[in-house]
Amino acid sequence: MKDHSFYQFALTARGRRDAKGELAEEIFDDLSFPRQEKDFHILSEYIETRGDYTVSLAVFDDLYEEYTEWLKF
Repeated sequence: MKDHSFYQFALTARGRRDAKGELAEEIFDDLSFPRQEKDFHILSEYIETRGDYTVSLAVFDDLYEEYTEWLKF
């Protein structure tokens, strides 16, 4: 089982040609993003309240679900 933050996982989605890849780029470009955080609620609230994220929160939900699966292997 992996022990990585959501930010570390999001970096693996960079370059995708879909909404998840777009979100990963926005996360990468956000210098204030909580890079060591793993908690869904803290991350979700951060993205929701930041205001400068263009991707919907549903995309974050999907990417976070992918993250939880990725951690298992």
